[in-house]
Amino acid sequence: MANWTRPRLLANKKEWFSNALDYNGPCCYMLGTGGPRGGAIRWHYVGHAGNEGKRMGQYGYDGSHLSDTIADHLKRGWCLYYRAISCKSKKAAKTMETRFLLKFKFDWNDKLNRA
Repeated sequence: MANWTRPRLLANKKEWFSNALDYNGPCCYMLGTGGPRGGAIRWHYVGHAGNEGKRMGQYGYDGSHLSDTIADHLKRGWCLYYRAISCKSKKAAKTMETRFLLKFKFDWNDKLNRA
């Protein structure tokens, strides 16, 4: 199994960092918030995608289904980060996501599940 990428900065209050998007295959990913230097990142959300670059681009463009939550954290001065593990297929990525959701509590996933 592959390892997680190092945390990559996606956005801060004023800027979107598209240079972090360098993989266009299936993945399991986490979104988190932390300080501008990458310190004390808290992982809030786990998901999966058929195309990592495209999916992260959606978060950067409009926040996707997490737009209000992401905007709120950015307004408070947090930066948005992600990390990912490449997978052989989207199905494998979904399986990995499910395993993480069964084992750990991610507050943004929980918030969506209650809505």
